[in-house]
Amino acid sequence: MKHNTHKLILGLVIVLFGSVQAQTIRGTVVQERTQLPITNAEVLLANGSEQRVWSDSTGHFTLSLAAPGRYRLLVRADGYHLQLVDNVLVTTAKETIADVSLTESTQLLDEVNVRASKAATASGIDYVSVSGQTFDLEQTTRFAGSRNDPSRMAMNFAGVVGNNDTRNDIVVRGNAPNGLLWRIEGIDVPNPNHFGAMGATGGPVPILNSQTLKTSSFLTGAFPAAYGNALSGVFDLQLRNGNERKREHTFQVGFTGFEAGSEGPLSKKNKSSYLIHYRYSVLGLLGKVGLHFGTGTATPNYQDLTVKLNFPTTKGNTFSLFGVGGKNSTVFDNTASAYSDAGTYNDYRTAMGVVGATYTAQFMTRTTLRLTTAFTGTQVGNRYDTLGRDGTLQANYRDQSQYTKATAHAQLTHRYSAESSLLAGVIASTYWFSFHDSTQVPAGMRALRSADASTQTYQGYLQWQYRPTNRLTLNMGLHTTHLSLNRQTVVEPRLGLQYQLWRGTTLSAGVGNYSRWQDWMLYFNQQHADNQLDRLPNQSLGFSKSRQAVLGLTQQIGTDWRLKAETYYQYLYNIPVDQTPSYYSALNEGATFFTTSRTGLINAGTGRNYGAELTIEKLFSRQYYLLSTLSVFNSEYRTLLDQWHPTAFANQYVWNALGGYEWTVGSRNALAIDVKNTMAGGRRYTPIDLVRSRQENATVTDGQRPFANQLPAYWRTDIKLSYRRNRPKATFEWSIDIQNAFNHTNAYQMLYSNRLNALAYTLQMGRYFLVNHRINF
Repeated sequence: MKHNTHKLILGLVIVLFGSVQAQTIRGTVVQERTQLPITNAEVLLANGSEQRVWSDSTGHFTLSLAAPGRYRLLVRADGYHLQLVDNVLVTTAKETIADVSLTESTQLLDEVNVRASKAATASGIDYVSVSGQTFDLEQTTRFAGSRNDPSRMAMNFAGVVGNNDTRNDIVVRGNAPNGLLWRIEGIDVPNPNHFGAMGATGGPVPILNSQTLKTSSFLTGAFPAAYGNALSGVFDLQLRNGNERKREHTFQVGFTGFEAGSEGPLSKKNKSSYLIHYRYSVLGLLGKVGLHFGTGTATPNYQDLTVKLNFPTTKGNTFSLFGVGGKNSTVFDNTASAYSDAGTYNDYRTAMGVVGATYTAQFMTRTTLRLTTAFTGTQVGNRYDTLGRDGTLQANYRDQSQYTKATAHAQLTHRYSAESSLLAGVIASTYWFSFHDSTQVPAGMRALRSADASTQTYQGYLQWQYRPTNRLTLNMGLHTTHLSLNRQTVVEPRLGLQYQLWRGTTLSAGVGNYSRWQDWMLYFNQQHADNQLDRLPNQSLGFSKSRQAVLGLTQQIGTDWRLKAETYYQYLYNIPVDQTPSYYSALNEGATFFTTSRTGLINAGTGRNYGAELTIEKLFSRQYYLLSTLSVFNSEYRTLLDQWHPTAFANQYVWNALGGYEWTVGSRNALAIDVKNTMAGGRRYTPIDLVRSRQENATVTDGQRPFANQLPAYWRTDIKLSYRRNRPKATFEWSIDIQNAFNHTNAYQMLYSNRLNALAYTLQMGRYFLVNHRINF
């Protein structure tokens, strides 16, 4: 009996904590430029094991492993450079997909070129010469302070300032955040963040779900011709396909919300798959039952959904459907505020979405055609009231605005030879606008915009890559844009190069012209005569333009360490400013939630951004990683007053230092600590006239000194502790992210306080804890 009892206990232990079954790493090996499959590519483990496999006729490979953990792969094929795929995380719950793109070698070499490789993409990122980064889901979820947000992840890179705890606006090299281009599945999209203002590019919480992203490509300047309508940077995102072989599920609860996801095959025969993730705000759900955690009545309610369906067809072609969208609402009741916004009430709602279809066709072994059509849209509803003398709320501002867009994007990639390839594309879009907002004036509510209109934009690009030797790569391109609204056209030449000075040392450079049409609402600002709507003087505005030059040097140290330095200069011109000389410039738009209602603007302003950046990085190996980035820069603008002033984004410097270590617990579990430290110049603000503020009982700024003052330096440390437990059929992950761990006091803005009768800072977030639990099964 005792012997049987021991057997029973042993059986229960095996069932509950049984040994992990063999895991797999699988993926595809493709050509970098055309994304066509590579047959007989060798894929082997670089962890001291001799285990290796070869890709089949479709480029697929599968590696069987004994246990979960982190692995490193080497991938090589005849006629291609060897690639190192680092930090491949394998768990028990989900199959690990490691897609690899190989670069053709132009000649036979005695030695191989080893470099890190992320998931394969089919976009302009393959033609980037300088100021480009790619990162994946694992990095977004691992780094302390990132909150599973790709935007906050990007703030770790050189040239990006992140000194705002409440919003994830991406400020690149001193440019306004609205100079950033967001692209999803080849389609330019509006602000993909909850509570984001019309024309803005950031918000408190992302609509994008990091669990659904395949590759995030982030460009900070001198980007190739495939990208237009951007002055500062590009965020090019690809959604991953669902697992076509087995069903996998995710449940997560944390800062970003309650989340549930599922993926799997629609048909195992033709390898079609689905991917769906839904999220609802934690605070919003708890607020519905009367629980509030430091947010008062301003409980953020939001939800979002991401879907992708993938259908492979004959001859390696694919057809996919995708959708990303979200909506949100919150109410700010500041009737008890001590500052000049006391007695205000704000009901704020936004929504954003994109749905589309992509067909990718491959011709022979040299050409790939990708056709994408999509509908996108964004809307905002804003009710802003103030308390009157009788104690009742009175209308101060109203906004009901939206626009939708239909887009078709055709992109052709053709490989002439190992030395030469061409990327060409056309993007055609039709916009429908409905802008209706008004503000309080002595005579009552006056319309700022009242427009129902439509327009078209057309973009075309050519990008030629020429690699005469393995040491030299030239990227030459041309981008053109036409805006039907005011019949404006721009043509933008671009040039980039990479040259390997010697083994491990690469010189890179990029120059080019770049432009961006204005925020759509700005075109429809209405001028008034005798309090009647008159005309739209801003519709004649041309594109804001920029000339950029970047020079960089990268030193690879072994396979793990990299040192990178870049310096740049940007000259901005044709910037909208007041026709009657003033200190206003559109280069400062994006510093608030509102688009200016000014009229009579002309393209006569200029600006300049210049600086230097240094990155030291150790890839995740030997159980730890390190990343340090330092950026020193200046950002200035000039109007018809012919004086240079700092822009709203001239923070001058930012330094990030990140690191993490992971311990293996037993044979299948892991414990990790990640730390991030950020120091940055404080936010810019215009000095406040205290005497006039006391007289008017409101914050009154000194308009003769725009953005002359700077808040104290921003500093914070984030610490993240995480534990991952692999079970036979499920993986459990727990984490606690201690934001601003040392509770450092950071100023957010300077205002006049009615209660104190003095100037005072409003503060950013102190120490707070983000707890997250995720189950993959």
